[in-house]
Amino acid sequence: MKKGGQRPWWVTPLWIVAIFAVGIEVLRFIPSGQVVESPGVTGNLSKMVAVVHGKKLSPGRMLMVAVDIGTASEFEYLTGRFRPTLTFHPERQVLGPLNMNQYIQYNNGLMSQSQIAAKVAGEHLAGLNAHIRMLSGALVVAILKTGAAYKKLMPGDVITKIGRYPVSRFSDVRRVMSHFRVGEIINVTVKRQGQTQVIPIKTTRIPNDPDPAIGIVVGPVTQPVIPRPAQIKAGQIGGPSAGMMFALEIYDQITGRNIAHGHIVAGTGEITPNGQVLEIGGVRQKVVTVYRAGARVFVVPKANYHAARAMAAKMGYHMKIFAVTNIDQALHDIESATS
Repeated sequence: MKKGGQRPWWVTPLWIVAIFAVGIEVLRFIPSGQVVESPGVTGNLSKMVAVVHGKKLSPGRMLMVAVDIGTASEFEYLTGRFRPTLTFHPERQVLGPLNMNQYIQYNNGLMSQSQIAAKVAGEHLAGLNAHIRMLSGALVVAILKTGAAYKKLMPGDVITKIGRYPVSRFSDVRRVMSHFRVGEIINVTVKRQGQTQVIPIKTTRIPNDPDPAIGIVVGPVTQPVIPRPAQIKAGQIGGPSAGMMFALEIYDQITGRNIAHGHIVAGTGEITPNGQVLEIGGVRQKVVTVYRAGARVFVVPKANYHAARAMAAKMGYHMKIFAVTNIDQALHDIESATS
């Protein structure tokens, strides 16, 4: 204590508030090592999808839904754990060896693939001869900034050969890489914009990968056969989870069935070209998003059903949630709920 019984300056209320405020600001700039999922946006599918000579239907709306995802600061992590609409995951679990920019790039690639699958599945559901033709090679989907292939390969390249080993399918890449040693320079043969190029790349070690690597993410090379041209505008939305709803909107515009029947219907689920509906992430946040958008019918993959139901109950939402495994089931459930 100071003479006369006065308290030190640093225990006065104003200084306590100031120190607390500074502490909060510091926490806002400290990475937590966590990725946070939060409620995102919905998209009106009739404005995102356009089938040539398709029928635009109203009233009613069908919605796709996306979540917001980003890295969290320590402040966001400490305060967000008490908010039921947020979910946190370790960065390594979500991003793997990618940084956030690379993860976004990867998800943009998944969105492009999901649109192709949606066109095939939706037109096939409408009775047209739509299908996927598999081509030889491995498609470069994304490139790690820290990998040896950075600035040497490009997304969209098709790998046809690594060293002396041919690459017929994207699954061949991992098998072929096991033949090399870390630090070895290998010749990667690719097709780029119709031209064949041979690019030497030095193999490296990627965290959590036992085999030599060059730092790329690959996928299958496909050629869709789509009888009715369809355009999908997804804007800045990435990932594969809008696929099922894209397919249903394509079906609706071709057939003119108007499956929403004046209701607001939302759904989420990755679609395969043969119409299977696969598990997606962020379903808890999607329940919140679609409910806020006015949807009371929500179709989700079977693997996500219990999490979606639990979130709706926790938030006190009264809505019909359907679990599906394929697009035919999704169509049936929506029509039964809206007719």
